[in-house]
Amino acid sequence: MISKTHFVNKIRELGYSYKSQHKRIDLWRKSNGTHFISVPRSDKLEDEFVIASLRQAGLSLEDIKAFIGVAKS
Repeated sequence: MISKTHFVNKIRELGYSYKSQHKRIDLWRKSNGTHFISVPRSDKLEDEFVIASLRQAGLSLEDIKAFIGVAKS
């Protein structure tokens, strides 16, 4: 499980900004783009969700594994 704050900081580095809050998700949208990430409103995020979201955002698998290693320590 990855902390939501670590994940949000990472997607901010990738150029995403907060757009709106819904009942169970927060929407983050790429600046000057149409890609968005819907982030569940919970304190911890599943590893599979983090991997899939960062992969769609354009990170390589090595960078994602490094991020997860740092976030878990």
